[in-house]
Order: sequence, then structure tokens, then C-alpha cells
Amino acid sequence: MQSAVRYGILSAASIVPRFVKGMRLSENGEVTAIWSRSEEKARTMAEELGIERVYTDHRELLNDPDIDAVYIPLINSLHYPYVKEALLAGKHVLCEKPFVLHAEEARELSALSHEKGLFLTEAVKTPFLPIYDRIREILNSGMLGSMRYMEFRQSYTVGPYVGGWNTEIDKGGGVLYGNEAYFFTMAEYLAGEILSVTGTLSFPDGEAEDQLAVSALLPNGVLATLQVSRRVLFENGLTIRCDHGKIVIPDYWKASRAYVYEGDRLKETIDIPCPFEFQYELKHYNQCIQNGLVESPVTTHEDTIRRIAFTEQLYAPYR
Repeated sequence: MQSAVRYGILSAASIVPRFVKGMRLSENGEVTAIWSRSEEKARTMAEELGIERVYTDHRELLNDPDIDAVYIPLINSLHYPYVKEALLAGKHVLCEKPFVLHAEEARELSALSHEKGLFLTEAVKTPFLPIYDRIREILNSGMLGSMRYMEFRQSYTVGPYVGGWNTEIDKGGGVLYGNEAYFFTMAEYLAGEILSVTGTLSFPDGEAEDQLAVSALLPNGVLATLQVSRRVLFENGLTIRCDHGKIVIPDYWKASRAYVYEGDRLKETIDIPCPFEFQYELKHYNQCIQNGLVESPVTTHEDTIRRIAFTEQLYAPYR
């Protein structure tokens, strides 16, 4: 097994400090370089985060022999070309969600990673959070009966997701691209492979969608719904409904606490510390690279391609 995986970051986006913190906590990876079109922005972030090297030409970073892998948190429409360029340069790749905008792009990149023997994944943190081990244990035990329904809810009216490129269709903005990875990944992680999807999206004039309601059918008649809005706030989280009770998971995408109800009675409060939610996925992905894998057994290429196809299907009536 190789030593700590050395990363270069292709962007100085606002998510970068969280990635660097998670990488340090993972204990099997390190960030050694960062690139941005803005030299000032790259140098400022490098100084703040203790990153050794700064590049203003991303090709120089990709050609750096001391970098094993790259992390790509660029705007959504740039994921495909930069992932492809990184693979062609011989680097392993972690790409922020959504992986790419089209299933055919995902198929091409998957084939390229296999051809080159390089690890490639969409960076999705939710299935690696420690709390879901206990939640799946409860669901599999049958103590609440069978799972019947899952409700995923996310809303925000301030912050980076309500303005800028996130409102621009041609840059891959919109609340579906911002939330589909968590929804599809966790619905399948908890209930099996999705059989079909349907949904409705709301578009302000000339902008990407700002509200949606999506339903997915899973094995054994389980339904999962996703509700997202950047117009109004509601109770965010995930509720899993079973025959004899429910599990309520506030902030399910970074959860450390959940509530288990039998009927209307609180039966158990699950408290599993989650010091920083990024560290678990990054530890796993680094282990995959160290073990010579080209894809994660948890976030497989096949799963990613299928979920992107569902997303394209949901957008189709509006494009």
C-alpha cells in the first residue's frame, strides 16, 4: 500500500477549506497544491490553509509528478472537461457532485479511468457517515416493520446556492443538480436500486430551477420523495417511515443524531459523533487509491451513470 495520497485542488472555491480539513482528518491523504485562474485568490487560500504549492496554469499542476490525485470543485459545467484532462494526465480524480451533466459523459470517463488504471469517483459523503450503520441495523432488524416511505427535504434562501452561477442553466446551476446525488445515493443505499423516477421542477424566468418535487419507486413498493426549495424554508432532513414507526434524521447529509419512534413514542435517540463529515468519505477514497482500485465499491461508476440518467430524464421535459 502506498503512503498518503497527495492531492492538487483545481479551484479556490468556497468548499476547499472544508475539503482540506477533511483530508487532514482522514490521516491517509494530504493536499500539496492548489490552482486558480486568480493567482491572488490561490495564494491567499494556500497561505490560509498551509498548502505548499500554487499554480496559475492548471496544466502545470496536472503535470506535477509529486501529485497523485486531483480534487475538482469547479462549477458544474466544467466537471467533464477537467476530469477528462486530469485522467489523461495520469491523475486519480475526486469530482464534486454532480459528477457530470450527462450520462454519456460519465460512461466515457468511466471507460477512460479503467483504461488508464486510475481511480475516479463522484465525491458523495452521505453513505460513509457513521450514523447510517446504526440506522441500517434498525431497518434490517424489522423492529419497526418494513420500510415504506422516505422523505428527503432541503431548503435554503441564503448562501452561495441561491445566486451566481447556481442560477444559470448553461453552467449547470439549479436545485436538482445541487441535490440529486444525495437523494439518489441515499435512497438506493437504504432501499435498493431505483426502478423509476418522476418529478416537477419550477423555473423562474430565464434561470435554473429553484424548486422541485421528485418521487422515486424502489423495490418492494418503497417510495422516496425529494423536496427542495430556495424560495421558502421548511424542516430540512430525512424521515424514514415504516409499518410501526419512523426514523427522523435532521440534516441527513451531515448527521450525527437521529430519532427512532415506535408509533408516536420516542424509542431511541441515536448519537454518534461526527466531528467533520468530509473525513469519512475521504478516508475511504484514499484507501481505494492506495489499494489500486479504479472505482469505489460504495459509489460505483455504474450507480453514478444510472443516477445521472435519471437526472437527465427529469430535466428532459424542460429542455
